[in-house]
Amino acid sequence: MKHLAKEFHASRKGNCAESVAAAWALARGESPEIAAQFTHCGAGRAENGICGAIYAAGKLHPEKKEEMHTKFKEKAGSLHCREIRSGKKFSCANCVETAADILDKHSKK
Repeated sequence: MKHLAKEFHASRKGNCAESVAAAWALARGESPEIAAQFTHCGAGRAENGICGAIYAAGKLHPEKKEEMHTKFKEKAGSLHCREIRSGKKFSCANCVETAADILDKHSKK
């Protein structure tokens, strides 16, 4: 799933949140149109400034949200887009790939 999300994001078909949502849907054999719910969540505009990629993951699998947030923060250093971007150690592409991977692993549990 992380490869689908990364490809979706790299080809500029959607922002970070849309990319994770589309990959999640495609991996489940569903329509990627679910991504439209996350058009407003890119570039730090998700609720409370959270990275859109992990925000989407949390919305798609809410019962595992806290666990996924913890894993993401361990890897990215923060949950907040501006902090991640200002640190310049973790790119948006990395956020998309990481959030999709975390969502995929937590969806299988």
